[in-house]
Amino acid sequence: MRTSRAQTAIEMVFILSIIFIGLILIIPSYTDNSTNMAIVSAVRSSTSKAITYLNTGVMSDEEPYTLLNPVMEEIHNAEGNPHLAIKTLESEESGSDVNITITISTPFSSVASIANLNETIKDFIEKDLLQSFRFTNSSGSLKYGGKVVRIKVRVERG
Repeated sequence: MRTSRAQTAIEMVFILSIIFIGLILIIPSYTDNSTNMAIVSAVRSSTSKAITYLNTGVMSDEEPYTLLNPVMEEIHNAEGNPHLAIKTLESEESGSDVNITITISTPFSSVASIANLNETIKDFIEKDLLQSFRFTNSSGSLKYGGKVVRIKVRVERG
């Protein structure tokens, strides 16, 4: 009788150890993937805010929208509604770095060639991420969940 109970206890410990090892292997990759998805989702949301604001053409004195006001004046003097849209949003993860490249399209070459448009939208996105999505700015680098986030914005005709 005692050997039967001891054998059952050993089998139970063996089964539990397999379950715990499985959890130890699965959980880190899940949380890492979850952090990357949260970063991409937040960047896309901030990009959509910038595009909607510029397409609407109604100025606001609220932060971070004030960053976009000078560019908005140039856009609407040139074309009226710029019809900006997110064309692609590509992310590349390597270790503790996440590089995101956003391509925004417009049918007007005069809008795509406005000086500082790319940089202004990028600055808006970064400021919005800091204010709305708990990103941090450490030594000039945007960070979220221990990962350094680098954003590049391109506005092109197409």
